[in-house]
Amino acid sequence: MKRVIYPIACAAFLLPGLVRAGGPPSSASDSLKKWEIGGYLKDLQSIQFTSVNNNWFLINLIHNREDFHWYPGKRWKVHVGMRNRIYYGESVDFIRQNPSLFNSANSYFKLQKIISDGPSYLVHSTFDRASVTYTKGKWEMSAGRQRINWGQNLVWNPNDIFNAYSYFNFDYEEKPGADALRLQYYPTGTSVAEVAYKLGKNSDSTIIAGKYRFAKGSYDLQVLGGWMNGDYVLGAGWSGVIRTAGFNGEVTAFVPHKNLRIQQTVLSASAGMNYTFSNSLYLHIAYLYNSAGSINADSNQMNVLFRQVVSAKNLSPARHSLFAEVAYQITPLLKGDFSGILDPSDGSFFLGPFFTYSLSDNVAWLTGGQLFFGTDHSLYGSYGKFLFTRLKWSF
Repeated sequence: MKRVIYPIACAAFLLPGLVRAGGPPSSASDSLKKWEIGGYLKDLQSIQFTSVNNNWFLINLIHNREDFHWYPGKRWKVHVGMRNRIYYGESVDFIRQNPSLFNSANSYFKLQKIISDGPSYLVHSTFDRASVTYTKGKWEMSAGRQRINWGQNLVWNPNDIFNAYSYFNFDYEEKPGADALRLQYYPTGTSVAEVAYKLGKNSDSTIIAGKYRFAKGSYDLQVLGGWMNGDYVLGAGWSGVIRTAGFNGEVTAFVPHKNLRIQQTVLSASAGMNYTFSNSLYLHIAYLYNSAGSINADSNQMNVLFRQVVSAKNLSPARHSLFAEVAYQITPLLKGDFSGILDPSDGSFFLGPFFTYSLSDNVAWLTGGQLFFGTDHSLYGSYGKFLFTRLKWSF
């Protein structure tokens, strides 16, 4: 009986959001509010198969998120974010064999639990945000589980040394956080200096680094340096425009502390360009270079699809990766997005067609797929095809 109580309590936690979502329109008194609750409830249906004539594996994911913001004083704010997920279907056994879906490598504190587990279902809850922030003048300090986003590129982020994420994990919009302390100082309106420390049980799981970001002409530039999981890190990034096209990128060098040699240094670099036409047509291209990557990568070497948390040092097992995307607002309510990633060394590739339809202001329907192509021993050749349909209600 106790195994059922916690999910019921999570559902009860949703009620304030329901009340707020159905309440009266916002007024001037909203600025005086001491707390806010928001989130979403999603139902994601998935089908996986290697070919249409082979077995199809079905799985369903009910995903609820709660975000609680509390403002106890003028300078203080508290953020707590909770994810509740219920998996059921034929692929639960496969999901159960991937602990990275539930245990984050960025987590020092254990704030997650498998509430209930059966042959064909699994219920999991976790707090992926739990932080306190204090602001005074040009200073801001935060402590707890939080997202420290240092990335500039829109697909791959070598500068995002605290909590890099996988592009394939499209259903987790908030992206992972880290158990960390963070201090920021804003000397001007267009610059910020910060230092952050991610807790670890030893030096190989600890990150401490500083970053300085500033504006120069039409560009935002940044430099960073520090220590990440046994490596010295040094990096830089930029975001700006070339004429009217967006141009961004970042590069980070990871120098091993042990057996310090230039030959052992890993260089990860990405760059991208994007442009939006007046008719809403959006084009985006990007490139990733990983000096430690293989020119003969095998999908069995590293599970690029199911990793919830990736490392900025190894965003892809491939030496080179090419990305392209086209998006278009087909109607005011319907948007299409088509993306792809190519490993030029073996010719294997990924395609991601998605369509999103807005049913109302806070209800959206998404359908699409993640389709992998290539020979059996190529990087993307062994994953098969995934089809998705998702209904999402935000509050």
